[in-house]
Amino acid sequence: MNDQERYDRFLSALGFRADLDGSPSDGVDLAGLDGEPVEPAVRLHVCPQRLAHHVCDDEGRDPSARQPRFDDVETDELDDPEAACLQTLLAQIEEAILVREPGHDHLVLVEGGVRAVPADQVT
Repeated sequence: MNDQERYDRFLSALGFRADLDGSPSDGVDLAGLDGEPVEPAVRLHVCPQRLAHHVCDDEGRDPSARQPRFDDVETDELDDPEAACLQTLLAQIEEAILVREPGHDHLVLVEGGVRAVPADQVT
């Protein structure tokens, strides 16, 4: 799967759970999650390249190219490791929204997850 295909798949999955606003070229605004409004809306700073960097391992292999560790992977995840990785990212986005501090209305991908930060900390 190339970077753009992964990104499109991610936006599609995110769109099932979130109300998305804005142009997806450099990120998306999330105005709602699971039928509940997100107030104020948050900006998820993601693009195809950032997403690929986030889900690929240190050697640049995407999830579908990695050999799974059978002791910590559920059976259905073995069928589509890419989908499992994106589902994990969706859960991390939800958690970052739920625990964010006031004024931290920008979500950025960080090592191991997603962090809510103020606008001046977006890189």
